[in-house]
Amino acid sequence: MHFLANVLVALSVFRVAVAGPGKFPAAELVVRQTTATTAADPCLDYSITANMSVISANSSYRTAFIQKAPTGTIITARMLNAAQLKLPKLTADVALNQQCGNLTTVAFTEAANNFTRGIVAQFTTEGLPVGIKSGPEVVVIVAVICTLFSVVWVFSG
Repeated sequence: MHFLANVLVALSVFRVAVAGPGKFPAAELVVRQTTATTAADPCLDYSITANMSVISANSSYRTAFIQKAPTGTIITARMLNAAQLKLPKLTADVALNQQCGNLTTVAFTEAANNFTRGIVAQFTTEGLPVGIKSGPEVVVIVAVICTLFSVVWVFSG
């Protein structure tokens, strides 16, 4: 048994050595994404923050955005929360509002317009779960479950 474990460890080491960049092009990582800096354009930063803050403040927008975002719920929620915390400082900046206009009001208006068309930020609301089905079939299903549990309880005693 000990010999078999040693053989498996040796094979796993050789397997890693075989996966070099010459044979597998995916092993050569190339950075193709650069991060955009919004510091050069304060209006862009204000606009993005206002949009994310409006999405964060409205539970319908937030739910749709979090369900559609590819980064996962925790990371997306943290991003939305950070935008919501950052917005009051930007809204109170008089010089920024004179330069860019009141982008918070624009964000509120456009978010409502987009949501009526099924859009939240860059995502569509298509394919999201709609809700719980309610109707006469729910009454039948609950009655069957109650009967089943009652029968099992009565006959097991």
